[in-house]
Amino acid sequence: MTPIEIKSYFDSNPPPETFDFKPWAKIADCEKFLQSTYNTLANYNGNYEDCPAFWRLKEFYKAVQK
Repeated sequence: MTPIEIKSYFDSNPPPETFDFKPWAKIADCEKFLQSTYNTLANYNGNYEDCPAFWRLKEFYKAVQK
């Protein structure tokens, strides 16, 4: 799964407004979370798979699909 595929998924299927991501982490504004993650990935100079923002995005994608 690439960041572009995940972005395409969320463009077609908007995320919830808030989301209990982890027992200790609640995302209060999912749109801002996604935008911040996409911006971080766009400015990352290495392989996107090495970027921590990609791993958070991928975890969020899997959690929302459940």
